[in-house]
Amino acid sequence: MGLGDWVQATGEAKVHHAATGRRVCFGNGGKFYWSEVFDGNPRLARAPAPDVDVLVQGGGARPYIAEKGGKRWIWKPYKPIPGELYFTPAELEFARGFRHKIILGPDVKQVGHINKDWGRARWVELTRLLCGLPIAQFVSMGLRNAPLPGVEQIGTETFRQAAAVLAGARAAVLHEGGLHHAAAAVGAPAVVIFGGFISPAVTGYDMHRNLFAGDGLGCGSRINCQHCRDCMATITPTIVANALRELLG
Repeated sequence: MGLGDWVQATGEAKVHHAATGRRVCFGNGGKFYWSEVFDGNPRLARAPAPDVDVLVQGGGARPYIAEKGGKRWIWKPYKPIPGELYFTPAELEFARGFRHKIILGPDVKQVGHINKDWGRARWVELTRLLCGLPIAQFVSMGLRNAPLPGVEQIGTETFRQAAAVLAGARAAVLHEGGLHHAAAAVGAPAVVIFGGFISPAVTGYDMHRNLFAGDGLGCGSRINCQHCRDCMATITPTIVANALRELLG
């Protein structure tokens, strides 16, 4: 499971703890999981205990996947609950210099398909349309796209640092993925580019402006997909810029 999946899981833990007063650990098939996004969360435990309930999560048990085939995922409606993140003083200090910025997250993982990648040229054009606004972008190792020209860069070493930056952001523009789940967890306004791979009816938050151009619950292709590229092409930089300006009021 990716970090975004675990951020989603903290939302489920929050609801369970509020209803029962009991802490939660996550497990599946006798294996129990801990993620960096859980650090500092008083609702969570690393393993079962008399005062700890087990919620089923983990590889092969994601609540928004109905089926995983060789070439695609089959989604099911889910609508995650905003999660929780608890930051260290060092993480908050790292983020302090980027408060009130509009944060761009143009990167996707290098591994696997590119069906969630809006495309570098569109991000570059978006920065032109947002000229005059205080924009900055996340840059980190292991990602696909180069830094955007003329844009302040935020070199994050961890996912948690990026999430701490989002906690103080004025707004963000992000791909669907781990960072959009982090944005919801910290209450950051965001425009989220879904394209056609997965629908906001599966992993979207009502607090965000979700841009989806696909069919049903989304394509779910696990290989590079022309349908997903075509869907992304319909989400123009002007559409994204206007959605952001509406979000900013």
